[in-house]
Amino acid sequence: MISWFDGGLHFFRRVPADGIEIANVFHVAYGIIFLFALWVTRFWFKRGSFRVPPRAVLDSVLVAVASLVIGGRLMEALVYQPAYYLEHPLRIISNGSGFTIHGMILAVIITFWFWARWIQRPWFHLLDQTPIIVAFGTPLGRIANFLAGDLWGRETTLPWGVRFPMKGPLFRDVVANAKGDTFVVVAGDSVDHPAWHLEAWQPDQGIEILRDSPTTWYHVGAPDSSHIEIVRQVVTTPRHPSQLYQAVTEGLILLVILLVLRSKTRLVGVQSGAFLFAYGLLRMLSEFFRQPEPGLGYLLGLTRGQLLCISMMIGGLVVLWWARKKGVRIDDLPLSRPPDAAVGAS
Repeated sequence: MISWFDGGLHFFRRVPADGIEIANVFHVAYGIIFLFALWVTRFWFKRGSFRVPPRAVLDSVLVAVASLVIGGRLMEALVYQPAYYLEHPLRIISNGSGFTIHGMILAVIITFWFWARWIQRPWFHLLDQTPIIVAFGTPLGRIANFLAGDLWGRETTLPWGVRFPMKGPLFRDVVANAKGDTFVVVAGDSVDHPAWHLEAWQPDQGIEILRDSPTTWYHVGAPDSSHIEIVRQVVTTPRHPSQLYQAVTEGLILLVILLVLRSKTRLVGVQSGAFLFAYGLLRMLSEFFRQPEPGLGYLLGLTRGQLLCISMMIGGLVVLWWARKKGVRIDDLPLSRPPDAAVGAS
């Protein structure tokens, strides 16, 4: 979105090799989500629905942010690209291939268990503050995915189908030579071989070669290889813009549900349970329009995301049952002193 080159700022222009990227769509999306989290948690604290000591409001947001980043990266690496990251573990930090929201959610759940005991508050009360923030941020993240050409949908003949730049494993660009052989563009892994080069790779879905795109040449197999190929850009066949579907279902619709529920519920844990079930259900439905990640395909006729959603839905029902059984009221939680044993039990 914003970059610096040729002595000045540029907006929405491709960044040349000697330029500096200042902010892309993901930076902007995450920044807005963070600012919203700071504002809304403070707002809930002043209204009395976030029952923690004053200092713990900001600290809780910072703990959640750290959990989101670490959990999202780890699950992206270990669930979606395990072979690569087990061979190159340091790339979990240095190679930003993205985040998975299931990993983010799981990491916050685990981290808040410890954080709840540190500040002596019920675990689910802290978790209850996160669903609306997640639902608010989902549309921003999915729109960023759409603009970046990531995580597109399955093939469609509908008039709003979109051709996206084809991406291979780790979101690498895909190109093709004159014969139609396809490759992924790979950056060199060492200081001695930092140049881009090609590795043969066959997409598992429909593609089109842009015959009128500019040609580029790369070494094949290694940066210093004598074999050079002249290649053109590869795009997908028309696809569902599933990122936008998800922005509506897992974002706007879920946000409305959670806002209405928060205004009505008075029990600890209801918001968390409802989020797990509703998000899992809505994501399960939207995944029917989404293309599985390259090379992963389906398990039992479902995507990896759908299988994770089933576990979320089951977990949500369990949490809702627990919340109704315990019946801990939010208004009964103290602000400054540790809760008694009955209230603190979680």
